[in-house]
Amino acid sequence: MAYEILKSIVDAEAQAVEKKRQAAAQAEELKVKAQAEAAALLEKTRKDGLLMVDETVKNAVEDSEMTIQGIRREAEEACQEIRKQAAGKKEEAIQAVIGKVVGTYGSN
Repeated sequence: MAYEILKSIVDAEAQAVEKKRQAAAQAEELKVKAQAEAAALLEKTRKDGLLMVDETVKNAVEDSEMTIQGIRREAEEACQEIRKQAAGKKEEAIQAVIGKVVGTYGSN
């Protein structure tokens, strides 16, 4: 009977050691799996971040191009207005110069 008790104690200790080894192995597997998943998630997040940056830059460039086109259109309209005003004033300026020249040199 003492032999059976000792054998059951030894068997129980062996089972405990085996369960401890299996638990350590499972823990290591879980750790490796978690590290791999964390690395994959980090890489996905990095790629998603880069895509977001690219999209943001693309949108900013498109917005800037639209703004630049608007500024160019406004500048062209302003230039056209100045050309019209200058054309109207050109004749007045010519007449004023002629009047000055004729008035100054024509009375001799």
